[in-house]
Formats: sequence, structure tokens, C-alpha cells
Amino acid sequence: MEKIGEIIHLAKSGRLIVKIEENTNHNLIGQALIDDKGTNVGKIIELIGSVKSPYASVIPTLNSKYNVGGKVYKSHNVNHQYNSSKKGNKSRRRKMK
Repeated sequence: MEKIGEIIHLAKSGRLIVKIEENTNHNLIGQALIDDKGTNVGKIIELIGSVKSPYASVIPTLNSKYNVGGKVYKSHNVNHQYNSSKKGNKSRRRKMK
């Protein structure tokens, strides 16, 4: 298993934020991730931050169990179902008259 990084945050959108390891190839968009037990964690949707210190925004798999601080690795299996971003009860702005 090739280590990608560490889960550092769960965003309000429902996405996981992963700190990418140094010396990791940055061609990661679309890459499926697993934890140290081989359980599916999610899929990288975009890379954010600087080139020297990148982070990945990850959509978690359906019913995935993950730990903030947990390590994630490349998965060679890409047939997983993913959650879309949560658009729950967000208030909308009203137009001023």
C-alpha cells in the first residue's frame, strides 16, 4: 500500500480533508483511498493549497468509517459508491426589495 496522507478534518460539506505526504505524486484526482485495514474511505475530488504542501478534498464512500488522524493509502479498486456533498438545511438569502 502506498501511503497518501492523513485525515485532518471533516468539512461542513461532508468532505474529508487529507494532508498529502511529501514526495507523493500529485496526480491524485479521482484516486480511491483506503485505510490501514483496507476499508474504503473515499475518493479524491480536488487538490487544494500550495504545491509544496497540498491537501486533498475527499468524498467519503457510503457508510465509510474513518478517523480524523487516520492514515490513508491508495486503493487499486475503483468500484465504490460515494456520498455527494451534503446540502442539508442551509438557509438561503432573501432578495432585498
